[in-house]
Amino acid sequence: MKIIRKRFNDEIYCTGLILLAVTLIMFLIPALSPIEDELTWFFLNHAITVGYFLTLWISGRLRRGREGLHPFFLFLLMFLVSAYALNRLFPVFEVSAPWFAVMIILCAVNYFAFAFIRVVPVPVRIVMFFLLGLSLCCFLYMAIYVAPFTALGLLAFFFFGISLHALVPLLFFLYTIRLFRRSNARRRPYKLAFWSGIGITVLIVLVYTILWMMNVVEMGREYRRWSEKVRDTYLPAWLHVAAHITPNPVTGKVLRAEMVYTTADGWERPFFNFGSSLNWNEARKHDPLVMIASTLCGTTMMTDEDRIHILKFLYDSRYEAEERLWSGDDLTTTHVQTSARIWPRLRMAYTEKTVNVKNNRIITERGRWRNNQEAIYIFHLPEGAVVSSLSLWINNKEEKGLLTTKAKADSAYKTIVGVENRDPSVVHWQEGNTVTVRVFPVLDNEERQFKLGITAPLSLEHGALIYRNIYFDGPVTSSTGEDVEISFETPPADLQKGGIFSKEKDGRLTASGPYSADWQLSFKDEGLVHQLFSANGKVFSVTPYRKELATADISDVYLDVNSVWSKNEYNTVLSLLGHKRVWVYIDEMMEQVTEQNRSELFKQAAASRFSLFPFFKISQPSTAIVISKGVVNSPSVDDLENTRFMDALKGWLAGGQHVMLYNLGGELSPYLRTLKECRTFRYDQGDIAALKALLDAHRFPASIENDQRIVIESAGMTINETPGTEVSTAPDHLQRLFAYNHIMHAMGPRLLTGGNESDTLVAEAAESYIVTPLSSLVVLEKQEDYDRFNIKESNNSLKNASLKSKGAVPEPHEWALIVIGLLLIVYLKFRPVLFKRVAAI
Repeated sequence: MKIIRKRFNDEIYCTGLILLAVTLIMFLIPALSPIEDELTWFFLNHAITVGYFLTLWISGRLRRGREGLHPFFLFLLMFLVSAYALNRLFPVFEVSAPWFAVMIILCAVNYFAFAFIRVVPVPVRIVMFFLLGLSLCCFLYMAIYVAPFTALGLLAFFFFGISLHALVPLLFFLYTIRLFRRSNARRRPYKLAFWSGIGITVLIVLVYTILWMMNVVEMGREYRRWSEKVRDTYLPAWLHVAAHITPNPVTGKVLRAEMVYTTADGWERPFFNFGSSLNWNEARKHDPLVMIASTLCGTTMMTDEDRIHILKFLYDSRYEAEERLWSGDDLTTTHVQTSARIWPRLRMAYTEKTVNVKNNRIITERGRWRNNQEAIYIFHLPEGAVVSSLSLWINNKEEKGLLTTKAKADSAYKTIVGVENRDPSVVHWQEGNTVTVRVFPVLDNEERQFKLGITAPLSLEHGALIYRNIYFDGPVTSSTGEDVEISFETPPADLQKGGIFSKEKDGRLTASGPYSADWQLSFKDEGLVHQLFSANGKVFSVTPYRKELATADISDVYLDVNSVWSKNEYNTVLSLLGHKRVWVYIDEMMEQVTEQNRSELFKQAAASRFSLFPFFKISQPSTAIVISKGVVNSPSVDDLENTRFMDALKGWLAGGQHVMLYNLGGELSPYLRTLKECRTFRYDQGDIAALKALLDAHRFPASIENDQRIVIESAGMTINETPGTEVSTAPDHLQRLFAYNHIMHAMGPRLLTGGNESDTLVAEAAESYIVTPLSSLVVLEKQEDYDRFNIKESNNSLKNASLKSKGAVPEPHEWALIVIGLLLIVYLKFRPVLFKRVAAI
């Protein structure tokens, strides 16, 4: 207690504590409320720091024997805060990696705590000395890093002492040694703790550097191997690298080095070192471990473009690599409103996602340019689902989207956003059950709102229907709130709703809280009911999907083996195949399996994290079956563009080839999922026992889709179209689901091979008002914009979907019947009055 009283009776020390708190508050104000006027806050910080230093100097507390060490550390901490405030204006250090930021904060707290070390227990003192050793290493690293600026700092000190900030790490390093010597460092436990802190730091750096070197060497070896024979390969070298590396935090940083993480090669020495040179939506960071490891061991030889390709799928970073017309660095998602209507007996749902996105940048000075930013969202849809509405709020008014061709929508958006800087929004179809929504502009300290409507089938799994949340990748959601409201057309049986939902009296489910991408509902499947939707002389109905088996004369079996296969599965499948020819694809060679090489082939094939099976290498597709297991994090067809592999695949698809594909389990890879969307396969999935039954019976499910019937396998149903007119008892989403899946079926391989757009399919998309590979929804600011790009609203369409949508738009003759019926009602109601008046006359 004597030490504590002594410290707080020291006016200069107490003044330092107060001023340190003030500098911290002033440092945090721009961080918590981003503003342009950061220079003023820095000068305030710097003035307080200089003032306190002059106080220490004039008072004589800096002289030997005047107990000035702990007040001087308060000055150093103020100086450190001032240095980081200056770093915002002249970024010598990029944004610190989270672990390093936490480490600096711990070190700062530890320096403050040393003023009271005599009153804390011995175990706490040991921890403090351990942290002191860590601090010595941290500031030694920082002193070396800023060494090029140290001489400049000394030469230019006369400019208000601003350049002396370059000396802060060196001062901390020197005075940490002095603090250690002055704080009972002769006692063995404290000395051991101090040196342990240094030793542990060195050990961590050494281990990390070794791991870094192993990754760089492994990537370089594989990359060189395939680069040297690029003319003889179907796939680029980076794909072979991606197939054989193990994703881990170190691997990810090796791939992001120079693009995201500062390295010795990529660090520009001048003060003005702004941003990344690549279109990668991730803030640049400073990680001392990356800097040291890359300095000692170098970085991968792969080009930036190749590394981005790997990051896109290996680390699920497609959003970061999305093409941008404007930055979105300061955007955050503030709120998500999820409203859904579920039809359990039609196995479908309609969901509206209303999203608010905010630009957190604040302009405080007049005359500064407003910071227009572009919000991009990637929504992941269930298989067979389709976007059926889009709205954008302009001047606080909801403006609904118009459906047009993808080319027109893209042209209008890029022209207006890239040149005219006005209000548009657009949603485009992408392969792999995703759509991209773009909103522009999101201005400084302003919020934009848009709404996306998705018509989707439910998933039928083991007798239960599953409704899964439709999640997205987009601006930061760490502080996003979400409100959910779900209603049912008919009460579901055995509802499993999870803990986040509460049930209202009318049967609605509601939830409110932080945004969560991963939630679902499940309830018992009570079977499909016969309901119809009628429009434009067509009637749509649903029936259960039942596989129709056809004869399968299989002579060749191709095993699409990768790392998710087990040796037992491989051997079990081989035992089922009897005397059939069996093939495995390894290192771009198709190898036939024999008793002698079966184990070695599996070892080589299973070493690959994912597989890209070359269907164009199948010699007789009609009598061949491919047996596969899916890997979710693997390349998509889009990643394979401009490769010999894709050219050969497109040629094969153009020939109208079909092959049997059996999935042994798990979600299909993006590559196979896209080919399945193109109706490339006769497809089935199940376990090994179900596969054995098919092989023994020499049968396999046939493709039963045609222009009047489409299959939604995940929901276990078919949607049928027949000519005629009926009273609608089902929602218009029935037509939308049919149209989307029919268009995908009709386009087939043309989804990948290209070709002329079918006017019939474009008209079908327009009639059903859905987003497809041929059509997009777009919202523009003015009617003149729609006229300029020849975007017109169709009169004979379902228009944007709505939660209130109940049925069809009446046909012309139905309107006539409705009018006649109304006139009849009016006549019957007023007939007595009319007869009385006639009688009176």
